[in-house]
Amino acid sequence: MADDIAAVPLGRRRANLNQRLARVQPSGNGSTALKVHRPFRIPEVMLGVLLVAGCALAAVLWNQSNNATSTIVVAARHITRGTAITAEDLRGAEMAGATTAMIGGTEANVLLGQVALVDIEPTAPFTRSLLAATAPLAAEEALTSMALAPGQLPPDLAPSDHVRIVVTAVADATGATATELLVDEATVWSVTTAPDGVATIVTVRGPISLSSQIAAAAKVQLARVEGR
Repeated sequence: MADDIAAVPLGRRRANLNQRLARVQPSGNGSTALKVHRPFRIPEVMLGVLLVAGCALAAVLWNQSNNATSTIVVAARHITRGTAITAEDLRGAEMAGATTAMIGGTEANVLLGQVALVDIEPTAPFTRSLLAATAPLAAEEALTSMALAPGQLPPDLAPSDHVRIVVTAVADATGATATELLVDEATVWSVTTAPDGVATIVTVRGPISLSSQIAAAAKVQLARVEGR
C-alpha cells in the first residue's frame, strides 16, 4: 500500500487538497465554517397569529349573520278575537333570526279581511295560524242578523265560531209555544254591541232558509258547537 501512495503524483495530491479547501467558506469573523442547508420552517409565532386571525374573522362573520334583520308584519294594536283585519291593525318591524314562519312585509296585503282566531297583543308577529280567511257567500247562503240579550249567546262568541240556533215560536191562541233546534248549522260572521250597550248584534252565515226561520221566531238562542 505504501507503494501505491507513493505512486500518486504530488501535483494531483495538491489539486485534491485545494478542492476540499474550496468547499470551506469564510465566516463573518474571519473563521471558516461549513455551509449547512436547513429546511424552511414557519415560525410557531406566525402560526399562532394566523390561527387567532382566522378565529376573529369567523366570529365577525357569525355576528354579522346573526345581526341580519328581516321586515315582518306585527300587530299595531290589540286585536280582539273575531276581528276582521284592516290596514290600521298592521305595521312593519325589523326582526333578526329565523322569520320563515312569520308574514313578511311584502305579504301584508294577504292579511286584510282575514279574521283573528285568538286575541293578538300589540307588536305580536303575524303568522298564518292566527287568522282565518273568509270565502265569498255562495248562491244559497245568506247573512242573518239578530239582537240577543245576555244569556242568549255564549259570552265569548266570536266570528268564525260554529253555532246551532234554537228558536221559540210565537205563542198561539192558547198561549202555547214550541222550542226547536234548527237542523242547519251556521257560522258567526260578526259580533258587535248594540247602540243601547246591552244587546249584542250577531250576524251569522248560513243557508237562506235560516233567515226565514229566525225572522219568524219569538226568541232566538245560539249554542256554540264544534266546527265540521
